[in-house]
Amino acid sequence: MNVENDWEQRKFSDIASRESVSRESSYDLPSLEYEDVIAEEGRLNKDISLKENIKKGIVFDGSQVLYGKLRPYLHNWLNPDFSGVAVGDWWVLKPNNADKSFIYRLIQTQRFDDIANQSAGSKMPRADWNLVSNTEFAVPVSQEEQEKIGEYFSSLDHLITLHQRQHKLHLNALL
Repeated sequence: MNVENDWEQRKFSDIASRESVSRESSYDLPSLEYEDVIAEEGRLNKDISLKENIKKGIVFDGSQVLYGKLRPYLHNWLNPDFSGVAVGDWWVLKPNNADKSFIYRLIQTQRFDDIANQSAGSKMPRADWNLVSNTEFAVPVSQEEQEKIGEYFSSLDHLITLHQRQHKLHLNALL
């Protein structure tokens, strides 16, 4: 097997596209806003299904990845396994012949961050889709390998979270 051919350079727009179907939130489609996500951790900080306010945003069904394009240096991202409405400055990214968990990890890389932060606007900088979508990234040719990479980092995140919880419990027991 030739290792050089296992990965290829692909434009971001070849592996992910932006969804744009807009709708109001509802009981079945809760609204998701920046304030609901823990930055750099990609986790919700509350049960968004309990939110009662009706807001309009971009529909997602759990098959996409969410990326916060406003002030990209804040690192707002989410890999939802539920449906909802992304309110505000989110990109709802649909994988195109690519693994969802791999896309989720790709948007967290330093290279993606560097490109996304070459943004427009000074007070409210936003990532530029034209720039990001036309940037090439190294991507495994095999979707199976993409999936393995995504799963590996998910497992690593899970282990870190467990370790942090154990550490907090141990610390609380000492106090």
